[in-house]
Amino acid sequence: MLILVRRISSIIILIFFITGCSISREDKVDKLLEKTQPKTFELLYQEEVEKGMVVLYKDESGFRHAFFSNKAEYWNTSGNAELNPKVGFTWGMTNDPNIPILTFAGLITVDEIQNVMVRQNTLNQQAKIISTEQGRYWFTYFDYLEEASGQPDPLKIEALLDDGEIVWKDGIYDGKL
Repeated sequence: MLILVRRISSIIILIFFITGCSISREDKVDKLLEKTQPKTFELLYQEEVEKGMVVLYKDESGFRHAFFSNKAEYWNTSGNAELNPKVGFTWGMTNDPNIPILTFAGLITVDEIQNVMVRQNTLNQQAKIISTEQGRYWFTYFDYLEEASGQPDPLKIEALLDDGEIVWKDGIYDGKL
């Protein structure tokens, strides 16, 4: 009987510990507001992902995104991207060594763009495209990027039509497309 009481007590303590230590979605967004311009902050989309939360938003500086690391309990925010891109597509990224996850996100204003790919030599990640009342957005994330000789391999971001035709592309790290 004593063993049963101890086990039940241990389970209750474990449940209390787990639920008491988890950060709610609202608390995460409140922490993000502390790092942004809260007067002009407009939440566009949020999604819980395996290791945290991705938030797409806009503020006075333009379109932005942020990643919350459950492990570090820390927000990493991106630079800004245009809200009305002339080419119909934008992107931004986060890369913080304290959160070993890289995120990419942007907006799509050309209806014909149906797919977004982020590529390296052997890494090919298809982005998730989201349609909201405010517009179409995309995001993806990597746990790591490929490296050669201690430097990240060239990275390419591509926007594609339904038939696979690339209509927009950009490269970073090497400056080549």
